[in-house]
Amino acid sequence: MPCNTMPKKSETPVNTILIGYRCCGKTSVGNLLADRMSCNFADTDKIIETRCKAVIEKIVAEKGWDFFRQMETRVLKELVHQKNQVIATGGGMVMAPENQAVMKRYGFVVWLTADVRTIVRRLGADLQNQASRPRFTTRSLYNETRDILARRIPIYEKLACMTVDTTAYSPKDIAEMIKRRRDHVRI
Repeated sequence: MPCNTMPKKSETPVNTILIGYRCCGKTSVGNLLADRMSCNFADTDKIIETRCKAVIEKIVAEKGWDFFRQMETRVLKELVHQKNQVIATGGGMVMAPENQAVMKRYGFVVWLTADVRTIVRRLGADLQNQASRPRFTTRSLYNETRDILARRIPIYEKLACMTVDTTAYSPKDIAEMIKRRRDHVRI
């Protein structure tokens, strides 16, 4: 289904699903957007951490990436069947074809992006992220980010109904841009 037209209300629940790499603003923008749209906000990473009673780094260390990715899919499938909400997804959730299909079917998907240098700067400044998110490799943060983005960008592009570069705008401005676009999408 093309992104500029959404399913009729009787067909499927419609949500705004935020995708993108770490530190691109999914949680910050998602909270603001949900408030502006008078709807619920759900952060899949936070839900998983709450259910597992541990931060993602500990979950992955103890149970592995496969377990974490399975949890992401389970949580996404639960969330999309609720109506009118903003969902912030983990950056790697898009890697599973099953998740891609769910997002396309049940959501207006917004890709929040930034250039590699901006992401690395934000990652370095975000102490909470450093304490709770595992690194993917032992290489430099810049090289790790660049290489992972190279694999994910084609998927983000394919899924996105709307793309917003977060380097030039505040979370408040981004939330307003998304809301304006959503207000003009036929539902």
